[in-house]
Amino acid sequence: MDNASANSLRKRKNSNVSEDISPTPSKAIKLENSDDVEERADNNHAEATVTPSVKSDRSTAEVEEFDMQSHISELYRFIISERSLGRAPMKIQRRINMDSACRNFYASSIRDWIDQEHGSFLEQYRQRPDSRINFKGTRKYLTDIGKLSRMSRGLSLSFELALYLCEHSYLAPENGKIPRPNRGDCGPCDSLLHKLCLRMRDEYPNFEPEIHLSRINDQRKHFEADDDGLIQHLLRTGDLLVSWVEGPSAAQAIYDSTKELILNDYNHIVEKLQSAVAKNHSSSARNSNVPGHLVPSVEKSLPQVKRLLSMAGGKGLAFDLLLFAGRHSYVERKKDPLGRRVTETFDQAADNLLVQISNAIREEDPTFRPVDAMEMLIEEIETTGYIGYFPQSYKLFSSWMPEVGKSHARKDYDDLHAKIKSAHAAVERRLGIFVKDGSRPTVDLLGRKMVEFLDDINKLSMKLGGLFPAIEIALFLGECSYTKMEGLGPLYGWDSKSSFRCKRDFDPRGDDCLKELLQRVIDANLSLDMDYYGRLKKSVGYLRPYGITTYFPLSFELLRRLS
Repeated sequence: MDNASANSLRKRKNSNVSEDISPTPSKAIKLENSDDVEERADNNHAEATVTPSVKSDRSTAEVEEFDMQSHISELYRFIISERSLGRAPMKIQRRINMDSACRNFYASSIRDWIDQEHGSFLEQYRQRPDSRINFKGTRKYLTDIGKLSRMSRGLSLSFELALYLCEHSYLAPENGKIPRPNRGDCGPCDSLLHKLCLRMRDEYPNFEPEIHLSRINDQRKHFEADDDGLIQHLLRTGDLLVSWVEGPSAAQAIYDSTKELILNDYNHIVEKLQSAVAKNHSSSARNSNVPGHLVPSVEKSLPQVKRLLSMAGGKGLAFDLLLFAGRHSYVERKKDPLGRRVTETFDQAADNLLVQISNAIREEDPTFRPVDAMEMLIEEIETTGYIGYFPQSYKLFSSWMPEVGKSHARKDYDDLHAKIKSAHAAVERRLGIFVKDGSRPTVDLLGRKMVEFLDDINKLSMKLGGLFPAIEIALFLGECSYTKMEGLGPLYGWDSKSSFRCKRDFDPRGDDCLKELLQRVIDANLSLDMDYYGRLKKSVGYLRPYGITTYFPLSFELLRRLS
């Protein structure tokens, strides 16, 4: 046996001996380790046995999840294809709006619907060629395009579809243009495309208005202009794109040309009126129907104002131009047998448009405060005495700037209040002399003086926001129509049972004045904020013991009803 084999044998023997003499704990460890090995082997065997089943379960779950997603997607497509997105629960609408597959499916569906509608349109025209046949899908799919624009990344798709819809909404004639009366209203489509253009400009830095303006002009060239010389097809969108391409000069040109036309017509009418008056042709002046000639002129400005409202940087110009047109819709005349009745159509349309413009400006600039415009309206309404002049606009401005309207009427109120107070004090100084002399006045000195202010109260009531201040000062005037001075009292020192007493000159006229003011409150369905009834009741209660029953009896009853 060689040395290597001997050494190996010795090692094995020593190992056996060492193992025999090892302490018990060491054997326990060996047993535990052995159990661990067996347990791991059992576990591995068990795992090997179970794995196929687990894999099968996982596979089934994945398949079921896939099927569920497939069913959900199919449900989404069904909702879209049935054009029922707006009737779906909000949670489902939100999920559809965020799903790119739904967005693309919606876009392709809308295009297919337009194509189908256009195909029917062409077929109908082939069977019966008639320029009065209109594409019925223009309005039908606007709602869908609008919904698509609100989906995640759906704006550009909806913008293209809106243009596509407009391009397929008409048949270009071989000769001539499409007559305006034969054309369906494209306003809703124009309005939507205008809004989408604004969003595209804001959300896509590479948006090129020149390209889209060219596309729109390619459509507009097929249409006939209306009586105002305007092509209504996509007019608002076209004006917006022009204002971006040409800059502020585009809106300014419309403003300047329209203003010049209004002014030329106005000057022509005024010269005609002055000429008739100078020649003493009263009948010619009366029959010249100045408002009747002016109104058609200013009415032509309304479409131009609307164009400015649609253009970039045009809202302020639209605001100024409309007020300019309003100022030139009438001529101040001492006698106008026609009055402002003939201007009612323009007045209402202009008023509604001014409210729309003002709200649009306010939305962009919350600090917008047209103080000058409001003060100008106040002066014009009071000068003409015509309450139909921009009433809703004035009401809107008053809600933004209540202090302007109030300060206007308040100044007149304060001035009149001071005059009445001063006059009352002057008369009471004179009454004081009567007391010193031990005599009594034989006429109603205070009442006569207070009557002088009734016309001023009526004028105050006709001012914008002046009705309630006029009521308040009428009550003050009544309180100044009698004295509580010691030695005299309301009867100027005469006994209530005396055969002679001062006749109260103020009472009937004062009562008529206040009654008419209160009747205006009732007719306008307004309410009184202050306790005027309690105030008048206090004066009536003071005067009754003196036998004075003529103090505001009719007005007192109206105030009782209003309180």
